[in-house]
Amino acid sequence: MANNLIQVLLLATCCIAGLNANVLVRSTRGACPTFTTKPDFDYVQYAGVWFEIEKIPVVFEEGMTCIRAIYDEIAPNTVSVVNTAVLNGNTTAIYGSAYQPYPETQPGYLIVQFPGRPDGDYFVLDTDYVTYTAVYDCVSVGAFKLEYAWLMGRTNSLTPEQLATARAAYTQFGIDISTFEATFHDENCVYLP
Repeated sequence: MANNLIQVLLLATCCIAGLNANVLVRSTRGACPTFTTKPDFDYVQYAGVWFEIEKIPVVFEEGMTCIRAIYDEIAPNTVSVVNTAVLNGNTTAIYGSAYQPYPETQPGYLIVQFPGRPDGDYFVLDTDYVTYTAVYDCVSVGAFKLEYAWLMGRTNSLTPEQLATARAAYTQFGIDISTFEATFHDENCVYLP
């Protein structure tokens, strides 16, 4: 009983302290899976527009549709990040940057920064640069894990075959994709430039 109380208090403390800006995500009992990033990741090829196709739901995207991200190189090993969406009928955007802390040894690992928010980890499990990308992070807090996942495409929809390939980037590491939720896009989506 005391052990469970300590774990709950630790989780609550992390949420309150904001050690991770995205801490209000799905948490489950268990350890984070062991995973690796794309070993030959090239952020220059990765730059451009990506549409969110599926994700593990996160509170900071609640109610959003037509979600996309735009990455552009701004310095060596650094890209600008513009995330756009529609929320309650209005377009919204947040601007930040991401950099590779270990470009030679772990090129698929980036740290994302947005003003007024703690830094976030961004692990590119796999991408073919032209169709899909599979992004993941997992944080262990006591006996719980907090998971983040964004499956994105260069277009706002993927074929069943493309989706299966992208999902395999997660399942190869034992990541449960059954909790992924589709992101709404249609011909009426308004995307900020």
